[in-house]
Amino acid sequence: MAHESLQLLIELTDRAREAAANALAQSRRAEQQMREQLRLLDQYQREYRQNLQRELIGEGMSPSTLANYRGFLKSLEGAIERAEAGLAKHRAQVQQHQDHWRQQWRKVNALETLLARRLEEERLLAGRAEQRRTDELAGRARSSIEIGF
Repeated sequence: MAHESLQLLIELTDRAREAAANALAQSRRAEQQMREQLRLLDQYQREYRQNLQRELIGEGMSPSTLANYRGFLKSLEGAIERAEAGLAKHRAQVQQHQDHWRQQWRKVNALETLLARRLEEERLLAGRAEQRRTDELAGRARSSIEIGF
């Protein structure tokens, strides 16, 4: 494969690696947002439960108010369960994007290594060819000197 073709392939895989890195960053942000949402829901549920306990211990409350509190807490629990499921989904996406990014990184690295090896081989071959030319010239020069004597 010509150097230009290999270089083009490196550029294309590098773009794919950048796209994978962007997708990974985006999924990490989404995971962080979901974690924050879950934290807020947990905090809100705790505060609401504490308010319920204070109300029950203090003046007490009517059965309808207690039913409203319980209904609201149940809906909060449902929201927390959905947020936990969403967080698990986002964590899995982050892992997938991270694996994909690593795979793209390895491809770019492998291609860059291949190009570097080929360039080194060409450099060595050029050095050997130059050494042969130098040896031939030296040999001719010796022959000319020997013939001249």
